[in-house]
Amino acid sequence: MEGTVNYEGSGDVFFAFYNGSEQLTEMPEKDNSDGIIFDYAECNNSASIKWNKEEWAPLVVNLNKTKTKCTLYFTSAKESICNNYGNSSLSCNIATKGETNKTTLAYDDTGDKNIRYIGKDVNNYIDIGDKETNDNKILWRIIGVMNNMTVINDDGSESTGQSLVKIIRADSIGRWSWDTSDRYLNTGSGVNEWSQADLMTTLNSGTYWNKKSGYCYNSSYNSQGACDFSSIGLTASVKDKISKVRWHTGTMSDEFESNKEKITASYMYQSERSDNHGRKFCNGETGCNDNVTRTTTWDGYIGLMYPSDYGYAVGGNDRISCLTISMNTWYESSCYKNDWLIDSIWDQWTLTPVPHNQRAYNEFQIYSGSNSYAGGNVQYCNGDASNAVRPVAYLKSSIKIKNSSESDYGSKNN
Repeated sequence: MEGTVNYEGSGDVFFAFYNGSEQLTEMPEKDNSDGIIFDYAECNNSASIKWNKEEWAPLVVNLNKTKTKCTLYFTSAKESICNNYGNSSLSCNIATKGETNKTTLAYDDTGDKNIRYIGKDVNNYIDIGDKETNDNKILWRIIGVMNNMTVINDDGSESTGQSLVKIIRADSIGRWSWDTSDRYLNTGSGVNEWSQADLMTTLNSGTYWNKKSGYCYNSSYNSQGACDFSSIGLTASVKDKISKVRWHTGTMSDEFESNKEKITASYMYQSERSDNHGRKFCNGETGCNDNVTRTTTWDGYIGLMYPSDYGYAVGGNDRISCLTISMNTWYESSCYKNDWLIDSIWDQWTLTPVPHNQRAYNEFQIYSGSNSYAGGNVQYCNGDASNAVRPVAYLKSSIKIKNSSESDYGSKNN
């Protein structure tokens, strides 16, 4: 507890626990089998609660009076997305063990027990308030609810163990380079470190973030092309809904070329959260002559999807099998045909660097469904390539999604 209390008799702080509307006799246990997570808390006497997910414990803040009561509310991950964050217009049939093609939500197999939208045709569109110049709505899509997130507060402090809704732009904002460089640095193909990448700057402090037109990187040797986000960039009201969080920028513990068969969704999820970086195996030749310090976390607002996001979005009758198959061979298995994150036309960027023994400028990309020999595969790509960019963000936990009529979304029918 933080604060002081004048002692008067026994018991100065009282706790009550609820799972939804049901009052509980005790607090739910950590990592319980029912997938119950902390939602929010309320205290009287001006006190408040900071929830520590790692310790699974409440910290009472600003405690300065006796007989203070704090009520802690818990919820299931399903209810978190379908009720608190969602509504009846969203598809909220959650998968049970063994179910495949008839479900639209499923827990992943990670220790974080995230819940995700899965399948080919998923009604997970969301309007967070942005409109194009012609007044058309700019839609996003919900990837799912991600647990154990670290939020960077306005005062610089951190709130750990948070559960946040993760969203992705429904459509690409154009085809741009992940990073590029002059011809003498990594052969002009960029540096695979997100914290200094050209695309990171565009999304978080440049033309897209500021809803302006200008120039964006689109080829090797620091080449640029005109980019105009004055219509589809972020407005102030939308930026206010986005949480600043800690993103994981780790990668495989093995060199990519000789370990392509390993990159399942589960393997990539663990790799993304590791201390491995994209220059780990590079031997100092011309393809990796940069001196940029590599990091494995980054604090910011707008990122990209992970390879694991793509992998865990697969649905269909073969979902269980697809989760055991390397995403580098999904074209052969047709797993990508039941994944809503695939783009039918353009290859897409992900956030994750690729460890390669001769290159320090590769990142993971997702081949388009139209690729005739590797459609839907997860593969490496030079950072200077022009791939489709779909911004990804986490909504603040205070944001609620209200019902809208289907007609509000036009042809999307959401």
